[in-house]
Amino acid sequence: MDGRAIFELIVRADERLKYATEATAEARRAQARELLERALAEAEASGNEALVAQARTRLVDLESDIPGDDQPGRTAPHGSS
Repeated sequence: MDGRAIFELIVRADERLKYATEATAEARRAQARELLERALAEAEASGNEALVAQARTRLVDLESDIPGDDQPGRTAPHGSS
């Protein structure tokens, strides 16, 4: 798989999360995780370190941004309540 196709997997994962509703959030997170894991595997197989890093970062972000996860020291983005 070429770099452009791998990047598209990452974009698709982002879109799954961006357009999730409260009712679909859990399923969308699972879909995004699957897409990111596939992107990571493909990037590693192709030796594209930039996309490996990007996919890993998105996976870490996905795992650390669990709804209802009010960890001390974490702040909401500016303008959100």
